[in-house]
Amino acid sequence: MKTTATVSIFIALSAIFFSSCTTSKTLQRQMRSLQSDLYYELTTPEYEGEITDTVYLNFIDYSNMDYYTTVKKKGTLIIPLIFFNYTQEKFDVILGEGSLAETYREFLTEALLTECNSSTSLYLTDNAADMAPDSAYVLNVKILHNRTTSAMKLSSRMIFLYFGQGGAFTFDFSNNTIMPAITDLEFHVSLMQEKNCLFEKTYSAYQKWIYIGGNPGNTLSLNGDCLDNMTECLSVATKNIIEDISREIHLLMSGRKSNLSLHNP
Repeated sequence: MKTTATVSIFIALSAIFFSSCTTSKTLQRQMRSLQSDLYYELTTPEYEGEITDTVYLNFIDYSNMDYYTTVKKKGTLIIPLIFFNYTQEKFDVILGEGSLAETYREFLTEALLTECNSSTSLYLTDNAADMAPDSAYVLNVKILHNRTTSAMKLSSRMIFLYFGQGGAFTFDFSNNTIMPAITDLEFHVSLMQEKNCLFEKTYSAYQKWIYIGGNPGNTLSLNGDCLDNMTECLSVATKNIIEDISREIHLLMSGRKSNLSLHNP
């Protein structure tokens, strides 16, 4: 009888224990069913001077990121004991464009227009229809690298109490953790007038964003919070580059105007 009871307990524990393990396909399917918004908030001082030039922003044709978000299991730690079990699973996440409410290139275009038309002496207009005059200033932006990653840790502690005569009780404690999101961005930017290159530079940003929310209770909340943290990281990294681009082009065009004024009093 004791042997039978012991075997029954072991089978029950094994079934409960291994059923608690999560697969990467489950998390990935849940993650891909969600979407999150990128955002751009103006924090630079508003330019109050005269608008001196019109610059045409050429169509940004490629976001340079995979469409689907991927979730892959990185490792599993299992500590199986008779009345206490502990598991920890880590999943690496790569943000895909399909998890964004709008394409990244559309967000970047809108953010550039918003920033330049607020904090610079330029009027930046969208040239998606390719209607810029031949002598116009044209801004080209190419996304060279665009990758945002994160990770999730799922921890579970299970306590099994056996009271004899088939009586038992199980306590299951979960603790899920969202690791910091990391964005690695790189843009190539050039300002042209006809065939003359007035400005050319490669901008890069490496942004780390720590999740400051509470403990996500279930995997759906975990996926949603992880996704929101990644899009926030990508938004901040994008903002940092856009502010640099706007500031340097503003200084360049202001300097050109000053030089022209000196030569043509």
